[in-house]
Amino acid sequence: MNIDKRTQVSRKAGNGEGVSDAQAMPDTDHRETADSYRGVILTLGKYRVAVCRDDLQWLFQRRRPAFAGVGPAWDSFGYCVTRKALIRLQRSHMGADAPALLTLPERFKPEDTE
Repeated sequence: MNIDKRTQVSRKAGNGEGVSDAQAMPDTDHRETADSYRGVILTLGKYRVAVCRDDLQWLFQRRRPAFAGVGPAWDSFGYCVTRKALIRLQRSHMGADAPALLTLPERFKPEDTE
């Protein structure tokens, strides 16, 4: 597959341009703070783990309190490239282990290189 530079940059920016209709998931958002962010890989109650929109690392996020007329949003507390760092960050915020994190690879790998 041959992708020109503009398509690569647009796809990395998360605006959906350059992503085929088969890859684009309906009702998902490209903003990392959105409740329906397309990069979410794991939800742990009011916390979640997602892939950053540039496909460089994992994000550890917590849901903000929702206000009337405004949908829920998420704040990022850390950016990790190793599973060990992500687990340490998760423990410091949640106070307990999340076994689901053990299913992630040792180091973050962008989807393009797998």
